[in-house]
Amino acid sequence: MSRTAPLEVCALCNIFQPTSELEDVPFLDANRNVITLRICRRCRKQQLTYIQARWANWIHLDVPRTLMVSLVAVLVVLNVIFALIIGGSVGFAVMLSAMLVGAGFLALVAASCILSS
Repeated sequence: MSRTAPLEVCALCNIFQPTSELEDVPFLDANRNVITLRICRRCRKQQLTYIQARWANWIHLDVPRTLMVSLVAVLVVLNVIFALIIGGSVGFAVMLSAMLVGAGFLALVAASCILSS
């Protein structure tokens, strides 16, 4: 690139380019009039590039709520297993009472999580 060559600004990238490297490209403006812009060869023949994205921001996990749901699921599964082992109406009564006691403990854990955050 010569220092004496006249330079012009590309209409898209706004970088000074030698006049010989710019091309006249017709475009339509908002009023549907044809206008001619001077565009460099790099902008004229763009290549598609892919940008690696981060994890989506819409995936938001509420940690206390997720913890509570997982604790409830574990409690229910264990109570059902114990009720099946004991069997009959006694097993059903043990399962219901264990669920009520477990629900009370989970309510205490939820209250402590809410108060601490």
